[in-house]
Amino acid sequence: MRLTRRQFLGDAVLLASVTVLSKSVSGANEKIGVGVIGCGGMGGAHIGTVRRLKEKGEAVELVAVCDVWRKRLDAVAKATGATPYMDYRKLLEDKAVDAVCIATPDHWHAKVATDAMEAGKDVYCEKPMTHWKTIDEPKRIVETLQRTKRVLQVGTQGMSDSIWEQVGELISAGEIGTLIHAQAADMRTGHWGVLCGCERDIDPSAKPDENLDWDMWLGWQFGLAPKRPWEPSRFFAYRIFWDYSGGLASDWFPHILTPLVRAMGLRFPKRVTASGGLYLPEHKGRWEVPDIFQMLVEYPNGPSVLLIACLGNNYGMPMLIRGSKATLVFEGPGAVIHPQREVVGDQPRKEIARTRGASLEEHWRDFLNCIRTRQQPRSNAILGYYVMAAIHMGIRSYLEGRTMEFDEATETVKPV
Repeated sequence: MRLTRRQFLGDAVLLASVTVLSKSVSGANEKIGVGVIGCGGMGGAHIGTVRRLKEKGEAVELVAVCDVWRKRLDAVAKATGATPYMDYRKLLEDKAVDAVCIATPDHWHAKVATDAMEAGKDVYCEKPMTHWKTIDEPKRIVETLQRTKRVLQVGTQGMSDSIWEQVGELISAGEIGTLIHAQAADMRTGHWGVLCGCERDIDPSAKPDENLDWDMWLGWQFGLAPKRPWEPSRFFAYRIFWDYSGGLASDWFPHILTPLVRAMGLRFPKRVTASGGLYLPEHKGRWEVPDIFQMLVEYPNGPSVLLIACLGNNYGMPMLIRGSKATLVFEGPGAVIHPQREVVGDQPRKEIARTRGASLEEHWRDFLNCIRTRQQPRSNAILGYYVMAAIHMGIRSYLEGRTMEFDEATETVKPV
């Protein structure tokens, strides 16, 4: 089934307000059972967050954990008392599980999310919502979500900052005028992936056919990634390989593009052009993904959005939105509107103070609340689809050396 653009725009409104009848949890005080799939670094952070929320009085319980590496799975199960599974499909059969948290490598996100919704579970899916290679995966997630009437939160926890809602209302009211341009960046130095000069992070005790299901991790039997012989670096540093991740683009850009899309009321891009490369000597010949990546995303009738990711220099670039009347800069208490005095006259700048800060706990609170109310959360699947369309186009542009264009009639991507 192919959803038309008109249907998607209607769905964006529905997802913001609809209350559906299908519920996993019948009452506000009934405990929500959570299963975490993928117990590595981010999965561990989610496990810790769920347990802290329980300690603070939230009606939530970590009931199941899943990982393809037995050593990691056993350690987490022993520490938490949760039921361990090496196959996520067995976890989805567990009736104690009301909601799942997906913290697997990117190439598994869409399959686990759709399987979980088909099994009647609500889903917290780590970013990126899907793998970068195809635009069909985010579309399938939205279709499954609508049909099964589940709740899905994407793990861009910065979206729980109230500032995006606050400035969104001001932009919609015309406070900064016609949207012209926006920019955001994520600039870092240091360790990112074990092949960044940190082979010591590879655990030699991980052994396929003994304590690790390498075939399941690859997912080749499901068409998720090519079948390959065991290579520790692919397991421990998957983000630097195209088969499992989009690198900086898919790991960092969801965090900075999603709030801009939300605040400016954007949807699908019109065109995307990307560039970058592997510039740091220690990465060359070892990484597949670039360590410098930039995308220019053009939306129908504006604005243009510039995104930059860099691993090698941490001197930042301000996050801002330029309009015909003013520039909105995300700084200080939340955001500041700097008027274009040549256009609007001698007006003072305006500060907008956030009323709610972002955190992993706050993002989980939103998810748990939506499980009970059956509303869609702040970082929902529709936003995830818009963002993944741009990232898919950007990575393809980089790899193919061509500008990519979104075809509204077919909801497909083609080179210009």
